[in-house]
Amino acid sequence: MELYNSYVRSVKFALGDVEPDYLLLGALFASSLALTYIGVFVDMIFGGLIAVFCLDLAVGYPLYKRSKRIAQMERALPDVMTSMAATLQAGGTIESSLKDASRGRYGPISEELRRMLREVKRGKTFEAAFSDFARRTESVNIQRSVDVIISAKRTGGGLVQALRSIADDLKNNQRLIEERKSITLLQIIFIIVAADIIGPAILGLVSGITVFLASIGGNESNPVLGTVVFYLKGYIVVSAIFSALAAAVIREGDVTKSVLYLPILLTLAYTIYVGVGIVAKMWFGF
Repeated sequence: MELYNSYVRSVKFALGDVEPDYLLLGALFASSLALTYIGVFVDMIFGGLIAVFCLDLAVGYPLYKRSKRIAQMERALPDVMTSMAATLQAGGTIESSLKDASRGRYGPISEELRRMLREVKRGKTFEAAFSDFARRTESVNIQRSVDVIISAKRTGGGLVQALRSIADDLKNNQRLIEERKSITLLQIIFIIVAADIIGPAILGLVSGITVFLASIGGNESNPVLGTVVFYLKGYIVVSAIFSALAAAVIREGDVTKSVLYLPILLTLAYTIYVGVGIVAKMWFGF
């Protein structure tokens, strides 16, 4: 139940008015069609992969949009903090600093700032409005920043200095994240190319030649050949899954982000395998 509630929050936060139940029902319907038609009339594994792709898309796309939205907020948050600090240092109030910051073009976080401003005008305290904002984003960096700001305001420890210190820390943290992504980019490309392009292409070529040679000898329906082809397909699927896990851990530092890579890499690897196998069989058939 908690996973479902988290999914609902992600969909609402990332896609707005889209109903999570309709999204899941659409994915289940598309998966059923894939299993019924592609699985029965074309290839069962391919149909299963398309079904998994549809289901994973219903989960992965909202997570991707949510992750992208949070990343935009985290990138803009240091500038927001600096703007609020400048207004407070000039003698403004918390409300006026929120108003000035909400007028800036900071992307999705500007919408949240305007929402916070409306809540403060309706009587909600600054601390409560900021806490609700951090809770909605479910971002660790934003939550930590908000906790420090609220603590500084409650204790009177210098809100302006706290805002500027947080802004500097966030900028340094984002710089480290960008450096990690740029450093690991070549590793991710190598893993994806080897596991999801070259590997499936080679195995597809082997499969196509093997099926062609078996057809010459009239043994195309040989159970041993079927077993070999089945294991080749299984290897492609397992290889794509591990490449998605590796990409998520190395690039994102979070294994749960593999749901963003998994449907694309699975479909890519298996499509290359099937396509190269068909081309190889036709090529040698001529």
